Amino acid sequence: MSEVGLSQTQRTSQIQTQLMSQKQILALKLIGMGSQELRDEIIRQAEENPAIEIISDPFAEGALSVRKKNAPAQKIRTGSAGAAGQVESDTFQQMIESSPDERETLQEHLLHQLNMVTISKKQYDLCEKIICSLDSNGFYLLAPDSLTDRNDPEQDKQFLDDCISIIRHFDPVGICCQNVTESLEIQARQKKNVSSLTLFILHGHLDFITPPSAEKAHKKITSWLDSQKALSFQTEKIPFSRKELSVKSIEDSIRCIQSLDPFPARNFGTQTTAHFIRPDVYVTRENGNLEKEDKDAGLVMDSENTYFKITGAGDTVPVVRIAPDFSEKSADEASPGSEEKRFIVSQQKAAQSFLDTLDFRQQVIIRSCSFLVSCQKDFFRNGPGHLHPLTQRQFAALLGIHESSVSRMADSKYIRCSWGTFPVKYFFVNAVQKQAAETENNKEKTKSSVKNKGAETQVSSDAVKHEIELILKEQKPEEKRLSDQKIADMLLEKGYKIARRTVAKYRSQLNIESSYNR
Repeated sequence: MSEVGLSQTQRTSQIQTQLMSQKQILALKLIGMGSQELRDEIIRQAEENPAIEIISDPFAEGALSVRKKNAPAQKIRTGSAGAAGQVESDTFQQMIESSPDERETLQEHLLHQLNMVTISKKQYDLCEKIICSLDSNGFYLLAPDSLTDRNDPEQDKQFLDDCISIIRHFDPVGICCQNVTESLEIQARQKKNVSSLTLFILHGHLDFITPPSAEKAHKKITSWLDSQKALSFQTEKIPFSRKELSVKSIEDSIRCIQSLDPFPARNFGTQTTAHFIRPDVYVTRENGNLEKEDKDAGLVMDSENTYFKITGAGDTVPVVRIAPDFSEKSADEASPGSEEKRFIVSQQKAAQSFLDTLDFRQQVIIRSCSFLVSCQKDFFRNGPGHLHPLTQRQFAALLGIHESSVSRMADSKYIRCSWGTFPVKYFFVNAVQKQAAETENNKEKTKSSVKNKGAETQVSSDAVKHEIELILKEQKPEEKRLSDQKIADMLLEKGYKIARRTVAKYRSQLNIESSYNR
């Protein structure tokens, strides 16, 4: 048996690999999160990293209540909990969570008041729709414009404003509005002896009293007035004179604003079966030109004098920053090479990386939704039924990114426009072939007629669903209910060649019963 020889050799090879950093992994994770998941992640990061400080939380109680200047500090009691106390606490918590919420809901409270008002039947129906579309905070869940009957000429903008005004005069004051800022302004306008300065601050200028210091607010307002005076034209009407502006008047305005309730419907019961959606992106149609750039918003040109403005929903997640105790100055003051300095620097870097990732997530969503609006302009102009065929793969190819990135961006995200609130995935629809009317040609050298089909075009499945709705809506009550096959035949006459089972699928997605149950 021959001996086995062992030898060692040394080789050099070149391999190219791509490794993702922790920051890239975190960015992909945050982009795929919805508003609620992002909120939970921000709170978790703030609990784990002391360098991250939550400035404001829109859903925290008393977000606008600030301790007054020179007010005595609250006494804090400290103690320790034992095992027996922990068991009793958990038992009590389980008892509270398992108890049903028997309080009157906001909808029940408002409908009771609506039944006591003498209004027309159309006004009552629209008010009822608006009330049922409010969330637990009393804010709009659906755009009020989408609740009106567009085929009724009587239900114009003035009719809608009258119905909204009726509900806003119900108890509690400050409901039936867009957000917290509008709620505070409605409450202030219904109060007596409210200064014009207070209404001016509430009308889009709450940043002047952030933080709520009268001296700082006086400098901000004075500087803003000087900048307005330097312009050749005023962008906003100023309802007060320079003489009325003083530190005392600003203190009175801050005190008045702090007395208002940012969530006036918080004391009512909740409907356990309701699941409310909060949009991640708002799309509004503005008049003017695109000369003024907004770094926090996306702008898409619509026509010569109009454009779409795409903004992120900043009222759904907490606002964070790096805590003052972990600033660069604090790191410089620490002893070089000490454990304290290493801790401050490491936590500061982690916090800054998290803040940069949050900003990157917001920019990605705004840019992607801006491009999505540019691809689906007809929908945002005319509403449902006007989507163009667009898949996630096609959208990714147009943006020059991977399809998985588009799927991650669209997952659990919602867009709110004048037509309502829609998931981002709603705007990705498949194409359906549509043909022009068929015409018979010459019957030369054929046993049967040869049909020359018109040029095929592609339409979205959303347009087909819209046609199905129109067909069923135009059917008279005394007529026989249309079957899915009959609907498919009627669609074929219009050029949409789809199968009966496809009609059944689209009808089910539209929440329309079958012909037997209709």
